[in-house]
Amino acid sequence: MSKSLPFLTRPENLKGYVGDVGFDPMNFAESMDMNWLREAEIKHGRSSMLATVGFIMQQYLTIPGYEHTDDSNMA
Repeated sequence: MSKSLPFLTRPENLKGYVGDVGFDPMNFAESMDMNWLREAEIKHGRSSMLATVGFIMQQYLTIPGYEHTDDSNMA
């Protein structure tokens, strides 16, 4: 049985991976390649971190040649 969800069976394809506590409620490990899943998680995590930095930095930086526009007030 799974350590994280005791009412579910432990997926066999998760053995040997770091942090394996048997959490796979949608059974992705049984139907997809684990290496592909790991790469996809890293790729999406990095792109979301880059998007967060871009969202914050647009308040402080302006592309050369463009005019800076202040935020609109909704008050």
